[in-house]
Amino acid sequence: MKKRQSATLIPRLKARKSTRGAVLVEGIIVSSLLMTMMACGLFLHHLYVAQINALENARRAAWSESLRGCSSGIDIIGIWHQVGVGRSSSQLEVDTEVVPGFFGSVSHTSGSASATATAHERAGGASYTLSANDTVACNEVVQNPRGDALSLVGYISANVIPSFF
Repeated sequence: MKKRQSATLIPRLKARKSTRGAVLVEGIIVSSLLMTMMACGLFLHHLYVAQINALENARRAAWSESLRGCSSGIDIIGIWHQVGVGRSSSQLEVDTEVVPGFFGSVSHTSGSASATATAHERAGGASYTLSANDTVACNEVVQNPRGDALSLVGYISANVIPSFF
């Protein structure tokens, strides 16, 4: 019996010895592919974070300018025409997304920002710049809390008079 076992054992050991190298090669290939996929995933994460940062910074820049107020006047003559003083033939539309004509040209401020994301060398090493722009309508210039005549004149000159020019 021992002879028979040794006769089948030697070819099996030789076959197993030749497959050991194949397992090592497969392991190297799989681990390098996993590392490359992880580097690409990390780059996509950096790209997403850069895009969110650019959007936040653009929005912050636009709103910080807008909240201080802009000089955009209200068209008083247009209001008079809409309410019937000037006998305008058009009706005032309330269910619309279009700004009514009597608001004149509402000032807008815009902010822009950019952010850069760089890929790992394993994922190509490329660098991408993402930029974002945001535009918002301005608030009116606030009246001075003193409430005296001079502050009232400043408020009117900033918010009403520009529509006449």
